[in-house]
Amino acid sequence: MKQTNDTSITIATYSTDWEAHIAEGVLSNEGIPCTLTNETFSSIYPIGFNSIGGINLVVPAEYADTAWRLLDLTTAQEDSPES
Repeated sequence: MKQTNDTSITIATYSTDWEAHIAEGVLSNEGIPCTLTNETFSSIYPIGFNSIGGINLVVPAEYADTAWRLLDLTTAQEDSPES
């Protein structure tokens, strides 16, 4: 967990913009305020972008636990085999 300032926490880092936007959408749909940082760099400097940190998903600290649970649940559902 990386603290970005006194009230916000980076809860995830993504190497592609589409992954970051999906996670942002999941949280936004649940009413959790969130921001993507470093997003501009991914389009300006696509080759080697991960070497400067990827796209960070940042939420207010009070929403961090809920956001982690939602993103873990979403990932678990995507990874589970269909019956």
